[in-house]
Amino acid sequence: MNSYLSEREMQIALECCKGKTSKTIAEELGISKRTVDSHKSNIYRKLGITNNVELINKLYNLK
Repeated sequence: MNSYLSEREMQIALECCKGKTSKTIAEELGISKRTVDSHKSNIYRKLGITNNVELINKLYNLK
């Protein structure tokens, strides 16, 4: 999976799996919410998913 996602995308994906909102992730990483949303959009596109539940399933099924 790491070959598909950038280091930052993987970081954001893992934070999403912890149930954190885009706003919270943005504040913790010192970036804008819009940047987090852009990363999430790229993550969903790259993994062929449409929501956070699918993201969680995808990440945990690959471990």
